[in-house]
Amino acid sequence: MPNIIKESIHHWKVLLKDRAYVVSLLLGFAVLIGAYLINHFTSVVNDAYVYVSVGDFILDKIPTYNMEFFFTWVMYGLMAICFFYPVLFKPEIVPFGLKTFGLLILLRCGFINLTNIGPPEGFYYDGGIVGGSTLSDLLFRNDLFFSGHTSYPFLGYLLFKESRIRWVLLAGSILMAITVLAMHVHYSIDVFAAFFITYGTYKMSDTIFNKLNLRFQNQLNLYGWKAFQEKIKILKTEREKKKVVFEKVENEIVEENLNKNLKN
Repeated sequence: MPNIIKESIHHWKVLLKDRAYVVSLLLGFAVLIGAYLINHFTSVVNDAYVYVSVGDFILDKIPTYNMEFFFTWVMYGLMAICFFYPVLFKPEIVPFGLKTFGLLILLRCGFINLTNIGPPEGFYYDGGIVGGSTLSDLLFRNDLFFSGHTSYPFLGYLLFKESRIRWVLLAGSILMAITVLAMHVHYSIDVFAAFFITYGTYKMSDTIFNKLNLRFQNQLNLYGWKAFQEKIKILKTEREKKKVVFEKVENEIVEENLNKNLKN
């Protein structure tokens, strides 16, 4: 079994022994699932109305482009990274990530209800074309402010600030910003505001859950894979020392017996 998997399994075992971690993890799932259900309900209700489109300084100057591959499949890939990366490499931040994503989605629900405007002129999906039906049950017209496609990868960038994978997510967030503008599925304000709102949400969540984050990190510092390997190394060293001492004593006994036999 590769060391990466061994390390991940070991970290999960350590963290799941902490009752506070288990409670925080379950709460995180509850917040995220609840936020998704509220977001879906909000979007369905909001889509029951027909709102008027408004002008946009940037969109009014560019045509509508087909960037559906990026809008759909690249976005799925970015979300997969946001989910699987902490599960495999940073389990100590999984509860924090779940709650922060849930909080961001809930804020987006509130803003959707406050901004009752229709999709931009040239809205790509006005023709009823939904890529291979992959978005047919998920796509809404009026859930505009702010852009989830832009904000979710950017939140991943903020969460994984100590890892190189963050640059992939930052690039993905910028790519999604370009994509939704090129497809006319968001106004420019939806995209630009997403970065600021996401950063504010992250800082607020970090302030609220900072003590728990430090607790879980300390658990891994004390009992994580590196500490475990250090203990094994110390045990091996002590065993080697005992082995050397035993061999030395054994050699002295053998030598003493030989000397006795020679005298006799």
